[in-house]
Amino acid sequence: MKKRVSILVLLVCCGLLWACNQQQKEMSIEKGVAKELATYRKANISQLVYQLKFSIPKDKEEKILGKNVMTFDLSSINQDLQIDFRESADHIQSVKCNGKTSAFRFENEHLIVPKSDLIASSNKIEVDFIVGNTSLNRNEEFLYTLFVPDRARTAFPCFDQPDLKASFELQIEVPKEWKAMANGKLASQNNQKDRSVYTFARTKALPTYLFSFVAGKFETITREHKGRKHTLYHRETDPEKLANNTDEIFRLLFESLDWLEEYTDVPYPFAKYDIVAIPSFQYGGMEHTGATLYKASTLFLDNNPSQNRQLKRANLIAHETAHMWFGDLVTMKWFDQVWLKEVFANFLADKITNPSFPDMNHKLKFQMAHFPSSYSVDRTSGANPINQVLPNLKDAGTVYGSIIYHKSPIVMNMLENITGEKALQQGLQKYLKQFAYGNATWEDLIAILDETTEFDLKNWSKVWVDRAGRPQIHFNLTSENGIISKLELEQRDKEGNAGNWTQDLEVILGYQDHMESIPVTLKGDKVEIVAAKGKKQALYMIPNGKGNAYGLFVLDPQSKHYLLENIHTIKDDLARGIAWINLFENIKAGKVSGLDFVQCIEKQIAKEDNTLIQQRILSYLSSAYWHNLSEKERKEVGEQLEKTLWKKLNREKNMGRKASLFSCYRSICESPKALEQLFQAWKSEDQIAGLQLSESKATSLASHLAIKMPSKAEGILSLQLERIKNRDRKKRMEFVAPSLSPKAEVRKAFFESLSKAENREHEPWVCEALRNLHHPLRQQEALEYLPKNLELLQEIQFTGDIFFPKNWLSASYSGHQSKEAGQITREFLHARPDYPENLKLKILQAADLVLKK
Repeated sequence: MKKRVSILVLLVCCGLLWACNQQQKEMSIEKGVAKELATYRKANISQLVYQLKFSIPKDKEEKILGKNVMTFDLSSINQDLQIDFRESADHIQSVKCNGKTSAFRFENEHLIVPKSDLIASSNKIEVDFIVGNTSLNRNEEFLYTLFVPDRARTAFPCFDQPDLKASFELQIEVPKEWKAMANGKLASQNNQKDRSVYTFARTKALPTYLFSFVAGKFETITREHKGRKHTLYHRETDPEKLANNTDEIFRLLFESLDWLEEYTDVPYPFAKYDIVAIPSFQYGGMEHTGATLYKASTLFLDNNPSQNRQLKRANLIAHETAHMWFGDLVTMKWFDQVWLKEVFANFLADKITNPSFPDMNHKLKFQMAHFPSSYSVDRTSGANPINQVLPNLKDAGTVYGSIIYHKSPIVMNMLENITGEKALQQGLQKYLKQFAYGNATWEDLIAILDETTEFDLKNWSKVWVDRAGRPQIHFNLTSENGIISKLELEQRDKEGNAGNWTQDLEVILGYQDHMESIPVTLKGDKVEIVAAKGKKQALYMIPNGKGNAYGLFVLDPQSKHYLLENIHTIKDDLARGIAWINLFENIKAGKVSGLDFVQCIEKQIAKEDNTLIQQRILSYLSSAYWHNLSEKERKEVGEQLEKTLWKKLNREKNMGRKASLFSCYRSICESPKALEQLFQAWKSEDQIAGLQLSESKATSLASHLAIKMPSKAEGILSLQLERIKNRDRKKRMEFVAPSLSPKAEVRKAFFESLSKAENREHEPWVCEALRNLHHPLRQQEALEYLPKNLELLQEIQFTGDIFFPKNWLSASYSGHQSKEAGQITREFLHARPDYPENLKLKILQAADLVLKK
């Protein structure tokens, strides 16, 4: 017994020694922010506060000096402290730890403070540094920060992970003629001879990616709502645009705030809410607490905007405002679930905008807003699940895309149908209150909702959230003498294997004078629609007739033929809109020809009066015309299509629909007669079919004409540059002009200049230029550019913002439909078997059309 005890003691001692050694083992120092490092820091760091100072010179080429005083509690000092800073070591000027000069070192994008400098309680680290420029978006007259997802570390030393929330205190010194704003309330402004010092109050707890400031020459407009002042910062110089849009911008903002406070039962959770309209902003918006940024062109609309443009603005404002609760108040723990904040923002934005558009079919709006964009990824071999794997935050930008922005609201809608609207709202209220100013996961929400339903939400989530792709659903029909004897729905995955997506469908049987709807739950690989037995065989069948199901709905031959000829006879707008989406997806699946589809639209344009559907089919028309027709087929149908569009354009009274028709007409017209007509209207600055050419519309038209009328391109570009009054829009046009040049050598030199990161600073400008270079009419020449486009992708991901890799690829493939483009893509991937998986998926998504050639 004694011997056994001795052995036991020895084993325990060995175990303790092993554990001790494990604790003492130094953590590896990797580039980026590895999950292991983030987990360790979250477990040991608390009570974190950043006190930041930035001195911003007038000249954007001069260095910005910064100081960061970090105070925090440490529960353990068994490791050296890794502080993230993605800059060179010479940007660190001095480091003090707890009042003493630190013997720090710099390695792999980390400032490392030795554990001997640290205290297992309160610590204070002071760093003087040169601010990194990567994410400061410096322009001649203004700058703005954009730190999502892990870009705060490109500007200043910090713990750049979403679950280490901190309070921020900020002081900015700027040229006196500039204004400055940030997350916190302005505490004081000290004006000196030629400089101004802005000091901002301490914020609530925020993740580093939401820390933000803006400085520069901005004008301001302030409105008050429920005792709180809200300020809009802008650089718009068109007084008419300001007059026509300002009231509506604030109305949409205040309606969103009021709706969210009522829905969440949580008052607005931060000190202020100001917004900034940024020219050529990379995104639609970015939800920095108290300092939300928007793309200026999305806020300030031209005269007579289409309903789609108005809806896009309303949804954007509602989306960013919803983030104040979902993403800012409660933040995901890691960026593998960045969709968690986006799903709530998109899902709730759709709810918020409904009252602002009382005459709109909101179920149809939901279909048009989300399903086509989600399908654009899920139909490809690069489809990714909503939940993604992310070992290191340096790759966080690759998880963004249509799946998290558009498929997740669809799945959220399914969840609401399962739980019920009220139960979901109550669950979200509990979620917000339980995790306020902290972090949470999707699994945390599912656990809350599981308490109120008998449905197996966990298994449902595994299918819809953790799996990539979509089911392919088709009918199996048996009939005798025109009477249905058996009707089944069968689902498969893209490889043809039996599928097991669980969802509810509404099968529509369409007849000459009416439709019949049959509810069906599809659980396994197939289900018989018993209620259809004995009914007359329908002229057409729509499996997802109420829009509550997701997948590729393969059209049976009779339905395909009927819809291509008679889709206008479907009186129900929702069913007709869904039928259009199904038709287009069947084109992409190779089950409907592009020519048949384009000719179908040409016949239906004059018959379609629903604005949402018209805008969708016009978008489909432009896409199918350039991507699913051969050059020979374009010549066959082009002139008649131009005539039909022109006729509809001139007859249309609704200015919003007229704008959409003009946009499509401008895109597809190729005949000399049509181009000359547009050229003369542009040249004389006249109306086109009753549509006034604003500065932005005229600039866009000039770009199209320069590509399609190369003999006149130089004169067009020169005159349009003279006409542009807004200095930000003029700079953009000056940048993209070489991509529109009629000279191939000028275009090639411009493309080669994009290899340098400093020439890619304005990402929207770059993507516009790439679309010009890769225009369908130039696709043969542009094949030369594709290999370099692909070679630069990893650098693009490293130096650019989160949407740049996807947008770079989309623009690069925008005009291609050849086998050669597909072969270039395959060869690139074959030569790189270890290429990063998330970037590979982005390539497969963008190149889907040419990879199928």
